[in-house]
Amino acid sequence: MSIDEIRKNYFWFVNGNRIGIVEKNKTLDGGDEFLSVQKAGMNIRIEYITRPLPFTTDLTESSELPDQFHEAICYKVISDLYKLPGETLNLQLAQYFDQQYLLQVREGKKVGARNKVSSGVIKPWSY
Repeated sequence: MSIDEIRKNYFWFVNGNRIGIVEKNKTLDGGDEFLSVQKAGMNIRIEYITRPLPFTTDLTESSELPDQFHEAICYKVISDLYKLPGETLNLQLAQYFDQQYLLQVREGKKVGARNKVSSGVIKPWSY
């Protein structure tokens, strides 16, 4: 099967935290329907960038961010607090903590670029 045939017949979608892979089948009336892939033993390669789950109000849960970047969140929060009008308004300190935050973001992007390669197997599952 050529790459063009694969691109025309197989599709993917994201639903919440899951990825779905479907194949296009012709229906009797000439339309298209999308079904779970029925072929076993096919190899697929998925390249992706993982993103952590959003924060919740549950303080017992731990962040999926690597520990070395927890400080970045603190820098951003402190910067935002210094930007609030009132007694805490201090734009110089806000700018300093913004710079610290951006340095951590830059370092995080470097780490993310180094850790792109991973592998795994997707097993068919029926619902």
